[in-house]
Amino acid sequence: MTASVRLRFATLADAERLLHWRNDADTRRFSLNAEQVTEQQHMRWLQQSLSNPQRRLFIAEYADQPVGTVRVDSTADCHRISWTVAAECRGKGLAKAMVKLLVSQLTGKVVAEILPGNIASIKVAQYAGLTYQSTHNGIMYYAYQTPG
Repeated sequence: MTASVRLRFATLADAERLLHWRNDADTRRFSLNAEQVTEQQHMRWLQQSLSNPQRRLFIAEYADQPVGTVRVDSTADCHRISWTVAAECRGKGLAKAMVKLLVSQLTGKVVAEILPGNIASIKVAQYAGLTYQSTHNGIMYYAYQTPG
């Protein structure tokens, strides 16, 4: 399935879709910030995200349909990644495919912050090559050091 998932840069045209995915109950339950986001808050965040040179926000597509999003925030030390899969697309291995694809394009240390109990995201992180490092303040850290 990995070969058939592709990543494209998100744009302002994706705002409504991204907000819908962000405010999904399961997404919020496993987000570091579980609050419902307003359209105004979301638009401000999206505009800032798209103009931030250290953040890359992608839409994952499968069979030419948007199925989720992956984000990478890069610093000199590491790349922090996060992801969301559209509710209707969950359970099909798409998160594994899109996160593995993202990780394959990064060099250096890759880190994901996952809440305990989020078994699906733990499996995705492990599939992408990340391993459990530690837990701090109720957040589990998974990391991967790319070769080279």
